[in-house]
Amino acid sequence: MIKNYGDRYHLIDKKALEDKQLDKDQLIEFVKTSGISEIGKNYNIVSIIGSQSTGKSTLLNQLFGTKFDVQNRQQSVGQTTVGIWISKDVQNNVVVLDVEGSDSVERKSGENMVENQTALMALAMSHCFIINVFLNALGQHTSCQLSIIKIIMQQNLKLFQQDTVKHIIFVVRDWDEDANYEEASRRLNGYLLSIWNEIPKPDQYKETDFHKLFSVQVVTLVYYKMKKEFVEQTNELHSKLSNQQDPNFIFKDFDYEKNVRWSDMPQYLSNIWEVISNNKDLNLPNEKILISNMRCSQIKLEALEGVKQLNEDLQNRVRTKFVDNFAQECQSILSLASKLYDKDARDYHIEVYKEKEKELKDELINRFFTYFQKQTEQLKQHYMNVLTENLETLKRESIYNLPDRLNELDLLKVQFEEQLAKSVIEIDLWQEKDHVKYFKQQIDSQLKAFVEAQLATFKQQLDNIIKSECDKIVSSQVLNISPKFWLQIESDYYTMITEKYQKYEVLLIGLRVQQKQIDDYLNKFEEDSFHNLKQVIAVASGRFKDQLFQQFKAQFVRAADGQPRNWQKLTEEEIFHIYTEARDKVFSLLDLLRIRKIKFQKQLLALKQKAKTLIVTANQKVQYQISSDADSDDIVLNDVFYTQVKMQLAEDIDVQYQDAIQKHKQDFLQNIPKPFWFLLLFFMYDDVLRWMGNPLFLYPILIILCFVGFCIAIGLHSLPKLAFQWVFRTVNQAIIPLIFGGISKLKGS
Repeated sequence: MIKNYGDRYHLIDKKALEDKQLDKDQLIEFVKTSGISEIGKNYNIVSIIGSQSTGKSTLLNQLFGTKFDVQNRQQSVGQTTVGIWISKDVQNNVVVLDVEGSDSVERKSGENMVENQTALMALAMSHCFIINVFLNALGQHTSCQLSIIKIIMQQNLKLFQQDTVKHIIFVVRDWDEDANYEEASRRLNGYLLSIWNEIPKPDQYKETDFHKLFSVQVVTLVYYKMKKEFVEQTNELHSKLSNQQDPNFIFKDFDYEKNVRWSDMPQYLSNIWEVISNNKDLNLPNEKILISNMRCSQIKLEALEGVKQLNEDLQNRVRTKFVDNFAQECQSILSLASKLYDKDARDYHIEVYKEKEKELKDELINRFFTYFQKQTEQLKQHYMNVLTENLETLKRESIYNLPDRLNELDLLKVQFEEQLAKSVIEIDLWQEKDHVKYFKQQIDSQLKAFVEAQLATFKQQLDNIIKSECDKIVSSQVLNISPKFWLQIESDYYTMITEKYQKYEVLLIGLRVQQKQIDDYLNKFEEDSFHNLKQVIAVASGRFKDQLFQQFKAQFVRAADGQPRNWQKLTEEEIFHIYTEARDKVFSLLDLLRIRKIKFQKQLLALKQKAKTLIVTANQKVQYQISSDADSDDIVLNDVFYTQVKMQLAEDIDVQYQDAIQKHKQDFLQNIPKPFWFLLLFFMYDDVLRWMGNPLFLYPILIILCFVGFCIAIGLHSLPKLAFQWVFRTVNQAIIPLIFGGISKLKGS
């Protein structure tokens, strides 16, 4: 007779636990009669674990409409669910597993493996794992099912292929509005991550992120007697688990093709249960032989078990952050374990008693040492994080604030040493001085690297500032070249560079840079600054010709009142006088710039090396000392460059002069009466005809016409035009003024 109770089946019962195998025939019959086989692969399996008598079955019945047995609260509290029961959502393709509660008083102390096996079986089948906990039980190792979860994770990686993500939902019961959801979620997720980091993993999962294998959610439910709100919240959770149209449906990306068909599920589950129930890795060895040795060893283990929770609590806390008064807590655990051991073992053989007592203390101290190593790592990490945060803040601040902040950061070394002193149970037991020394070296190394990086960045910024200042100094003089050109550049540069030098030196001292490095930094600063000046002057020298030409135009083209000169009202002699005066002035300024050499010389002043720029004329005898450059003589305008600039300037100046003369003569041509032009053409026509009969005149005209026709034929239409423009411009500027100049003289006489 199949006892399936209509829509539920006892998958793992006492017989399955004892025989280590399932009744496959009954399971096949249940799959057929219950209709589960009809859903094929389109299903999800949800299971629940939690402490005994915490309403797991009630929650499943509320969520999925199942009919699992529930606790009768008017009777004595006891175990309702044994092993694993299986059922199905009344409306959706969700298969539900009701797993035996943990911490069962009906289970003997040595039968915890049953809980582990049933939990493993549930996980092997399930796509979603509901962990039923109460709000007031958060933080309790057993109530949160952490011991079971640890085994589940470890065995899950070992026994089952990870082809889909396992969903874990913590359902926190009896939630009230004063509780902090973020804190509860953080704590539960932290528990899982700690377990994940602790368990051994196969090679293919060592670098795998926990969340790639497990999806974790935290859901809260109010007290079940608050029926309206409780029903609303359970309906919402049910929708997440079963309604594919729900935006929060947790199986949204689930690949149902990877499911085992329910028609094949009995054979599959039988194989899985056989693997789990015969897992020898879960057995614990016992090798004690002699009575006294065995009993003292047992008492020692009991003492360790008595402080196990304290040990695990300390271990879990030190994994997340450093623990204040770590040594004091270790001493308390050690003292409690010694009392528990002494109470039952003092009457046994004295040597065995002492030996096992020493083993007890050594084992605890060894455990404490592993915690201490983690404590030290957490302390180092904490203070290094504080250092990193401060350094990140300092990156956005002025480097001139850094010396004062370095003094503040030195306190981190003192604080670390104080905290570490509170973490040792005996001085020099765990070589804490080496940790302090190493940490100080880490801090100093990090600060040194940070200072060097900031100085490198600051040096680039300072170079840009110096280059900009040099450009301002030189540009201000180039815009108005005067006899004091070089003297003013020297004065302004030395004033600027002295101020920057002194600030830089004070900064380096404040940053604890060694004196030799300070000298190197300052020497490099002086040389680079001077090199920037040389570059700026070299670039500015290309503007000398244009600026001098502008200064010539300002004097030649415009009168003293700034108005343009009227060349028509001036005689050629007056124009020439103005021209020579303006030309001589700009040429004298050009001579001032000629063969001007710059040298870098160090002077010992007040026991400090200062940089000075000396700009000297070519006829002075100077020993050049430019320590960082191979080309010792930096010449602004050498002979070749000077000659080129002077020739180009002379050409531009002559063009201005010729333009002025042209404008002056155009006035005369414009005053010749128009009838005179017609009279001139009338008397010259017969000469033109005679010229046309002359081959020396006719042939050039034919050649010109052939040239024009050829250019047009090959597509060079603009070439004849340019040629004629050049001829007419030459005639207009040279021949016609010559002709009419002679006529003007005849007219004047």
